[in-house]
Order: sequence, then C-alpha cells, then structure tokens
Amino acid sequence: MSIGATLSKLFFKRVQLVMVYLFLLVLILISGFLNRRFLSLENFSNLLSSAVPYLLIAFAQTIILIVGGIDLSVGSIVSLSNVLCARFMGNTPFGFIPGLVLALAAGAAAGFANGIIITRGRLQPIIVTLSSSSIIAGLALAILPVPGGVIPSGFARIVNGSMDVPVPLMAGIFFTVFLWIVLNMTKFGRSVYAIGGSENAAYSSGVAIDRIKMISYIISGLLSAFAGIYISSQIYSGDPLLGANMSLVSITTAVLGGTILGGGKGNIIGSIAGVFIFIIINNVLNLTGVSSFYQFILQGSLLIFALTIGSLRIRRRY
Repeated sequence: MSIGATLSKLFFKRVQLVMVYLFLLVLILISGFLNRRFLSLENFSNLLSSAVPYLLIAFAQTIILIVGGIDLSVGSIVSLSNVLCARFMGNTPFGFIPGLVLALAAGAAAGFANGIIITRGRLQPIIVTLSSSSIIAGLALAILPVPGGVIPSGFARIVNGSMDVPVPLMAGIFFTVFLWIVLNMTKFGRSVYAIGGSENAAYSSGVAIDRIKMISYIISGLLSAFAGIYISSQIYSGDPLLGANMSLVSITTAVLGGTILGGGKGNIIGSIAGVFIFIIINNVLNLTGVSSFYQFILQGSLLIFALTIGSLRIRRRY
C-alpha cells in the first residue's frame, strides 16, 4: 500500500477527530478576532490552568462512556475532595498530606461503590450514579456546610507552579499520555472498548466484565478527586457546591470530542478538544462582558448540541 493510500485511510478513520480539531482551530481564530486579549500569553496561561480540572473529569467520563456506562457523580466527587482538602489540609502536624490522602481515598471509595452496585446489583449506571451523586453531595455539605476552610499556600504554590515550572501543563501532559497508553496499549484498555462495543461478545471472549467496569469507575473517582484537589489549590478554600454542574460538563466535553453514549467508541485525545472548545467559549464570553446568565444558557445549548451529535452517531452506527 502506498504512503498516500495509507494516509488517506488513516484520515477517514480519524475524520471525526480531525473535524473537531479543525473546529477548535476556527474557534481560536474567531475568538482572537473578536477580542485581541484572547491571544495574549497571559490569557493562554489562564486557559491552560483552568482547563486542567475539566480535562480530568472529561477523561473520567470518557472512560466510563467507552465502557458503556455513565457517571453522574463526578461533579459531587469534585466537591467532596475539595471540602476534604479545605477541612483537613490546614492545622495538622502532617501538613497537607491528610487532606490529600482523604480526598483521593474518597474518590476511589466513591468509584468503588458505584462500580460494585452497578456490577453486583445489575442496576443501570445512570440511576446508580445519580443516586450516589446526591449522597456524596450531602456528605460534602455535612463536612463543610458553607464555603470556607483553608488551603495551605505552600501546597497551592506547588500545584499551580510557575513560568519556570509549568505544573498545570506537565499535569495535563502526564494524565493524557498515561491514560492514552492505558486505553490503547494495555489489556485493560482493549477490554474497555470490547465491553462497550458488545458486552456479550466480550464475555464470550473471556473478558472479566465486572472487574473491568469496577476498575473503570474507580479510575473515574480518582480522576474526579484529582480535579477537586487541583481546584482547591486555585481557590484556596472549600465550596460544597463547587462541582454542581461538572457532571454535565464532563458529558458535554467527552461527547464533543467524539465519544458516543452507546459505548465502545471514543478517545481522550478528542476529549481534550472538547474541553478547550468549552472553556474557550466561556472565556470569550467573559472577555466580552456577557452576563453569566447567558453563559449558562449557552452551556445548556452546547450540551444539547453534543448529545444530538452523539445520538446521530449511534443511529449511523446501527
């Protein structure tokens, strides 16, 4: 096969991914035309910093959608990990370690609970994670009823980094590369795609379906906890309602990036584009002084648009 034919085959195989990045490029150019401040180095630095937690929850949701599920608890896990950091990072002889460990443990525990109820109880993921979202949100409010708490400034400086040590960029690259390898170059990743494509066929092939689903939800919980920890370093405090709309955002960005709700198809590279499309739109609205009320309307419209695309792709698939 010639090089041209190979490239052509690769292009058509990844046409959805190519199109979403072309849309992102056009959006960047239009945004720069609408407001010159958008193209400033300072604004790009702010965009990257604000993108990290959204990347993490988008990656979490992408994995769950590929395996054929859905996780509506990611936003509540973000809130819970945030308030645990704010409540337990300060005023302890061990510094920020207790809050960090508790936040990650809570994320893993929430993911484990979702996974075991879904797999052992044979319940629908949307019902289980919607219910667990309410429980987790209640725990966050019980731990910190009102916004407050203190995040140590030293911890915040480490996580936020500096121009010499761009920690947000390094974190984004690390999680992207790590999860890409997990999904594309490991038995676990192949099993995730196989289950999402056809659970019966995966079972016939000897895939441990319950175990793979369980691990997927634990990974989702951990990534959501990391997002909450990162946001804690940005706002220096805790907010029990912090992740109220993040579950819907995670679905929107994942679907915009090419992941379908039917399972078996999607990738984290596309989810990166979905995240930046989302935050660039919000950024431009802020720079142009558009009211936050209209921003919520646009976010809801973007979600409907993303879900419509996903629905059309499922119909085409079948």
